[in-house]
Amino acid sequence: MSTAFTIGIIAVSFLVIIILLAQLRRALDKATHLSDTVRQLRRQLDTTREALTRCEEAKEALGEAVFDPVIFVDNDRQVTACNNAADRLGICKVGNSLIAAARSYELDSLAGDTIAGRAELPREFALHNRLFRAQAIRFTGGAVIVLRDVSELQRLGRARRDFVANISHELRTPLTAMSLLLDTFRAESANITPAQQRLLRQMQDQTESLTQLVQELSELTQIESGQMPMRMLRASLYDVVSTAITRLLPQAERAGLRIVNAVPEAQRGLFDPDQIRRVLSNLLHNAIKFTPQGQITVFVLADEEADRQLQKLRAEPNGTDLTVEDVLIVGVRDTGVGIPREELPRIFERFYKVDRARGQGGTGLGLAIAKHIVEAHGGRIWAESTLGKGTTFYFTVPREG
Repeated sequence: MSTAFTIGIIAVSFLVIIILLAQLRRALDKATHLSDTVRQLRRQLDTTREALTRCEEAKEALGEAVFDPVIFVDNDRQVTACNNAADRLGICKVGNSLIAAARSYELDSLAGDTIAGRAELPREFALHNRLFRAQAIRFTGGAVIVLRDVSELQRLGRARRDFVANISHELRTPLTAMSLLLDTFRAESANITPAQQRLLRQMQDQTESLTQLVQELSELTQIESGQMPMRMLRASLYDVVSTAITRLLPQAERAGLRIVNAVPEAQRGLFDPDQIRRVLSNLLHNAIKFTPQGQITVFVLADEEADRQLQKLRAEPNGTDLTVEDVLIVGVRDTGVGIPREELPRIFERFYKVDRARGQGGTGLGLAIAKHIVEAHGGRIWAESTLGKGTTFYFTVPREG
């Protein structure tokens, strides 16, 4: 073998060794990098496990901190966890379906609708002779359901309604007697002094206010207790508005006001004509009291504007699922003094009066009655107002179809 050939073999061998060493170095670098990646992944995994553990502990602590029963279900409505309050009710059956655990169609339906993404109002159901109100909130992987025992609230509400009804009934007789006595005295007004006549008028006004208060308390109690059923009829909205305006027209004329019925004559809906007339009468009476001059208009919103109003309601915390296919929106607009923005959320409360109204008489129950009647029709009532420019009250009534 020649020297040149030997040197060539040695050179090739060195070249191969160099290439192998380079590949080995790259493999070692990759192995080192892979080892670092594995360590990093292990640290991330440990961090994730710790976070999951903390979340699980927080969930359990939150559940136990709430005195109300709390149930967690997955997307298949299987019970995955619950707190001690739910366990004491006997509905904490992890791994079972919710309907098998609670034996309540209402609760299972609420969970299903919530998981499906449909906004749901709280629902009530009976369990162990107690009344519960259930609220469900959706989260990734299922829903959490909170139950509130409202049995005592229901009992207290019933006791309050019975008390108000009894008081209203007992006050009718003495108020009627007082009114008759005052009428008798006024018939003999020729024999009394002007000062006595003024006192008689004041007594008559106060007696009428008390009589109105008793009547409205009785009506409100009947509506709340369901003793005033709604007679849902296909009726002319235009005719109902006309009747309400006719009854209050003398009062409006004395105040120098004009009331306009801008409802289309062909407009019809599905509602209780007497009760909707009462809503309109209360709103018109309010408008007359607080409109020094100008005009009061009753109208129905066009579908496009009605949809915008309903979109505003949907954006509110309590929301609504009403659509323009379901309801008509009736408006009562005045050109009066308006209502401060901060007062608007409270105007439908019982006995609540805006400061500007304190000297205007009234019982503070008219709007509360209107609200209950509209809600008994499955609708909503609300108001928009600008100080010094007037107020518009809106309420919904079901469409005829």
